[in-house]
Amino acid sequence: MKKLDWYILKNFIFTFVFSILLFAIIAVVIDVSEKTDDFVKSGLSASRIITEYYYGFVPHIIALLFPLFVFISVIFFTSKMAGRSEIIAILASGISFNRWLRPYWIGG
Repeated sequence: MKKLDWYILKNFIFTFVFSILLFAIIAVVIDVSEKTDDFVKSGLSASRIITEYYYGFVPHIIALLFPLFVFISVIFFTSKMAGRSEIIAILASGISFNRWLRPYWIGG
């Protein structure tokens, strides 16, 4: 892979991981606030709640919304590249549109 591929792939994956971690944290905070009463009534310790409930909850949420986060990451990163006129420079340098999309296919 060329430097351009690594640049696009690295930034795409960074955007994807950042957005999915941000949403996972928000989902856990919302879920904790909704189920605080249930957790208190159950009498379980915090470590047991985390191991028995949230170790399964977070991967489930991530797997459920994985395609959406791929889409959001592609749109967000591509719009950042367009805003900085990087796409114009890439295409003007002679790289075909299909060749420019290769890192997205690899990362997605």
